[in-house]
Amino acid sequence: MVRMPPDRDRLKVASMTNAENDTEAPAPSPAPPPPAPLSAVALSRSAETGEWLASRYADVEAILADHRFEVPAADDAGAAVGTISWLRASVSRFANGGEHERRRARVIEQLRLLDPGELRAAVFQRTGAVLSDAGRRGDRIDVMARLARRVPMSTMAAMLGVADRDLAADAAIAIAAGYFGGPDERIRQAADAATARLVSLLDGVDMAGRVARITLMVQACDATAGLIGGALHVLQDAPESGARWPTDAVLGEVLRHSPPVRASRRVARSPVELGGCQVSVGDVVVCSVDSANRDPAVFDQPDRFDPARTGPPSLTFGYGVRPCPGQPQALMLAAGVVDGVRERCALSPGEPVEYLPSSPLRIPQRLEVVLR
Repeated sequence: MVRMPPDRDRLKVASMTNAENDTEAPAPSPAPPPPAPLSAVALSRSAETGEWLASRYADVEAILADHRFEVPAADDAGAAVGTISWLRASVSRFANGGEHERRRARVIEQLRLLDPGELRAAVFQRTGAVLSDAGRRGDRIDVMARLARRVPMSTMAAMLGVADRDLAADAAIAIAAGYFGGPDERIRQAADAATARLVSLLDGVDMAGRVARITLMVQACDATAGLIGGALHVLQDAPESGARWPTDAVLGEVLRHSPPVRASRRVARSPVELGGCQVSVGDVVVCSVDSANRDPAVFDQPDRFDPARTGPPSLTFGYGVRPCPGQPQALMLAAGVVDGVRERCALSPGEPVEYLPSSPLRIPQRLEVVLR
């Protein structure tokens, strides 16, 4: 019996045999549309936290496209260079307005070093090498511990100009664990040390470039691991025809059906009326990616896993004002690992898969495959 996260029904899978999707990077997305009228947006409010919740696809789109909503900013100004607090205060992820645009432009500039096709090929090769060294035929390997984070991070590090890619991968993984803050002092201290180490490993790059390259690695780390684990979990319990499912199609449907990024938080910077609800300055609106991606008004049989599905894209990579600029690269990182596992390993149908209970992302804690 597969144990999915508590808010998900038992997996429903549909057959699919269509040809593999094109793996080249898509053309740049057009400018986001102007904010949709918000008069029809339906919100609910938590009596416990006071946060607003948007669950429908159109509602989440409308909020993510409206400049009156910002991300919660990092309150880390003045932190010492090389600490996790300094990093949070320096990246585009926790900035708004013009500063966010300037930092985002630097990230996009560094993305030119990461050709999606080359990434997929390099990750696939690296996955095969790790599996070759991992044991003998019949040995069980934990994908989450050995591959899901370390292979994408070490591959990115090499392509971003870091000489010691394994040390850089270790650093990125430790930084990602403390990237969103939290009360765990041990995690924060490890993230501080890892941030200083990765800044040092990028010696020779100007500081703004270092921050942008670290941003790319850290923001890809856990979300990509969740996508890899989610895809292999699906394939593990797929029907016999699942062996013919193209990796790209599986990843695309995982992004909709069981997205690794489950929600996006926004803060109102001015009073906004949403469908009769008065949202005040400073109010938090949680955009549920989970619910929006299964909106029955948008997706036919939304709880059914169908890699052949066509129609609107999922909202997992964002929308509107702040869409993720690294979507092609993230997909190729995940595809390279999944391709390598599918070629070199056997999956274990019915094997329990536990998900990290405390993570804001959907990430399997452990997922074992068998070398063949």
